[in-house]
Amino acid sequence: MDTLISRYFAAVDDKRLDAATVAATFAPDGLIRRPDGFELVGHDVILEEQNASFARFRATHHMFTNVLVEPDGDTARIRANMQAVHIWDPERNDPLELNTHFVGGGVLTGIGVRTPDGWRLREMGMRLVWRTGSVLPMLKGLRR
Repeated sequence: MDTLISRYFAAVDDKRLDAATVAATFAPDGLIRRPDGFELVGHDVILEEQNASFARFRATHHMFTNVLVEPDGDTARIRANMQAVHIWDPERNDPLELNTHFVGGGVLTGIGVRTPDGWRLREMGMRLVWRTGSVLPMLKGLRR
């Protein structure tokens, strides 16, 4: 289970998130719940919305620790502490702004299901605990 999350966010951070990675990570009806409560459901929506959202950043760096997996038959719950650095694309950032990034920390949770193709995430969410840095470029843009 923790490999699913690590592989997914490696693809996000390396700017190579594609349909194969999403299908290898999420069940067909998989759900991502963003910290603001907005939900993305299904492979196509996850791929399109996540790529559009992360295009705002020149770079991102997601880190996980204290990963706990609680299996229960063909399902499993996952919990991990997460910290993520987001460096704004210079074209979206105010050139007079001193902060060119923001960092957030929180708890990632998920539910995995065993499928004929192996474990996949049925849902993954992030509960933000703290944040620092500039979020102004995000507020200027679309919901993404």
